[in-house]
Amino acid sequence: MPEASATRALFGVGLGAWNGTGTDEVGAVTALAAQADEQGLDLFTTADHPYFADRLDAYALLAFLLGRTRHISGVVTVTNVPSRPAPMLARAVTSLSVLSGRRMVLGVGAGFLWDEIVRLGVPRLEPGASQAGSQTAGCRAAARTGSARCTGSRARLSMRPRSRRAATHRTW
Repeated sequence: MPEASATRALFGVGLGAWNGTGTDEVGAVTALAAQADEQGLDLFTTADHPYFADRLDAYALLAFLLGRTRHISGVVTVTNVPSRPAPMLARAVTSLSVLSGRRMVLGVGAGFLWDEIVRLGVPRLEPGASQAGSQTAGCRAAARTGSARCTGSRARLSMRPRSRRAATHRTW
């Protein structure tokens, strides 16, 4: 995927609603992603709201659609960081980037539906105590160097070096 710049805008398509893609929308979003890929769009997006049971997991959908397309990039807008531990998020993002030929884009968010997030067993954070910065730094370091040590007030990440052949991802 080309990089966005002051002179190059990226064009894409959003899949599903603001709260993710419903389990009954698989055929429609698969066809839409395929059409966007065929017509040369830069990316497709899907939302990450893991607390809604009638919605597909954003990363499972992203992996499925990247496997069904050839050129278009995929981005989760935005990853619900409180519900995705840093080491697992870094592994998932790096793996998807490698498997898709570097078509994975990481979008990060701090979470805003805290009553729903707490129901997943995640401790409630105080306003301003987001772990998004720690998670993003850890994911970037893991992708760039293959190893990362990142400790924040809530996020801890420690990974071993990766293969030099592994691809990296872009972060929004």
